[in-house]
Amino acid sequence: MKRINKTTIILLIATLMATQSIVVNAAQLPIVEVSVDDIYLRGGEYNTLNLNFENTGVYKIFDVQAFLTSSVPGITILTDQHKVLKDIAAEKSKSYQPEIYVDESVPLGAYALTLTFSYKATSAAQTTAPITVMVGVVVDESYVPKISFTPMQESIKVKAGMENDIEYLFTSNWNETLSDIQFLLSSSSSNIAVTENVNSLIEDLPSGRSITIAPVVSVTEGTLLGTYTISATASYQDLGGRNYQQEFLLPVTVDSAVAARNTIITIDSMEVLQESIQPGDIFTIDLTIECSGSDSYSLLSSLSFGTMSSISPISPTTVSLGDLETDNIVSTSYQLLAAGDISAGQYPVTTTVTYTDTKGIIGSLTETFTILVDGLIEFSLLDVPTEKVPVGETSELEADLLLIGTESVQFVAIGVVEDGVIERVSGSEEYIGAVDPDSPIPFDIKYKVRDDAPEGNHELTLSVQYRDHLNKEHVEEMSLDIEIGEVIEDLPEPEQGGIWAWIRRLLGLGP
Repeated sequence: MKRINKTTIILLIATLMATQSIVVNAAQLPIVEVSVDDIYLRGGEYNTLNLNFENTGVYKIFDVQAFLTSSVPGITILTDQHKVLKDIAAEKSKSYQPEIYVDESVPLGAYALTLTFSYKATSAAQTTAPITVMVGVVVDESYVPKISFTPMQESIKVKAGMENDIEYLFTSNWNETLSDIQFLLSSSSSNIAVTENVNSLIEDLPSGRSITIAPVVSVTEGTLLGTYTISATASYQDLGGRNYQQEFLLPVTVDSAVAARNTIITIDSMEVLQESIQPGDIFTIDLTIECSGSDSYSLLSSLSFGTMSSISPISPTTVSLGDLETDNIVSTSYQLLAAGDISAGQYPVTTTVTYTDTKGIIGSLTETFTILVDGLIEFSLLDVPTEKVPVGETSELEADLLLIGTESVQFVAIGVVEDGVIERVSGSEEYIGAVDPDSPIPFDIKYKVRDDAPEGNHELTLSVQYRDHLNKEHVEEMSLDIEIGEVIEDLPEPEQGGIWAWIRRLLGLGP
């Protein structure tokens, strides 16, 4: 009977020496025979299987897809887990060689891998249903370490809270030179990290010789004293080109700790650039932040005001300042507006700085500082008479003092300022008291023109002293023009005479 007339799938597994053969047939389909060579594997090495697919039918098959998997702990398919063969001619075969790693811990014995494959009978046909066969392998040689680790107690001691240089010594126990040696280090501890020389490459290692790898290990602050481990994977080749891999657990002893360094953020300075702030002014605040102790990251500075504050921002109130290293400073500025109707006084502004320290903990700093707003205060004189004073004479000035501004002032006094022409006398100063805006206050003060004063025009200077809302004393000066010279007295009117005067006196109408 011809094979193409069979109606059932026949699976034949035969193990003869080092070869397995599986014959698969389906109704109206070609027969596929799977064979396996090199099934004997070594522990701790990279091994290669040879999977062979033979088309024993009379038709060409297409798109052969093979999946090789392992459910055995310690046996790993490294390459060609999925393989596609474009076609296999009738009575021809094709093969491929997946690489398999057998861990050093796998015991000697026989194990099964799973091979699932499918194909098309013609290029346009549908793919056959997946066919699964078991591929037997034998681990017949146990792992023999070719490199050994030699502990050195002093070279593996580290301190918590810093980066440490450590060393590990490895020796070749093999009877031939090993080549292309690669050490790959990793740490499973969250407190210990390999920061430098994670991957070390050595060209060759003769038999009986030793090599040293020197990684840099970072240990976080607060790590408990004790011994921890670092995982190391060593891969290498022998002279025959066979690949090997070893696993090591390398000790790290945390025997001390450096003094803990905490991130400290402080406000170095907060400065208003303008000397005086009055209603309607735009002003700038400069903020300088300093970092000490340990580095800080992702700094954010924000400014806030009271809900009913008459001060408002005209620039962003939240600013990103980036990262800040220890003993460095960073500055930022804000532009603010004092409302036109703001009253003189002290206005609190709060700044908050958030940051992340070296331990990944988010911290914040809040400071409140005061902005001083001054009122609009200006004095003026009203009803100032034209003064002409003789040399050496004392004169009295009568006028009104007017406060133009937004705030009342206290303890107001006005007086004469002496100079080379004018000197003070009794009555040259008058205390007024509290003065409100737009409320003229009358005053009169005396001054004397010096005996040697030249005649002509001169400015009489007056000083106004007062205290503001902070009880700070201020002095404002004003001046007015006076004329120094002789005063021409009015001539008396002549007495009226004649008959008309006699008649007026007679009638009692005049003197």
